[in-house]
Amino acid sequence: MGRQVDLVNELLVAAEVTRPYISRHDGRPPHIHYAGEDAALVERLKAYTAAGLANAVCQDPGRLGRCGRPGCGIAYVDTSRNGRRRFCSIRCANRVHVADHRRRTA
Repeated sequence: MGRQVDLVNELLVAAEVTRPYISRHDGRPPHIHYAGEDAALVERLKAYTAAGLANAVCQDPGRLGRCGRPGCGIAYVDTSRNGRRRFCSIRCANRVHVADHRRRTA
């Protein structure tokens, strides 16, 4: 988990996340902002993504994973009910299972 924390902290620094604040604008109910309302869209997305990952690491770091298919480095958040996800997508899971099947039946 130490590596996850270090990596997310690097993202927070790279995203230049400002101090979170509660905003009320455009008649919307109060909500949290992680970047200034005048920041560019890319900067706001970086800030929200980094803050979301930080929250995920603090809440349940076991739900963050990297795809189990060799050659695929995509990271994901495991939202499955039992928390046993191993692949980033059904496509990667199918590739691994088909390769395993072919290896067994060869």
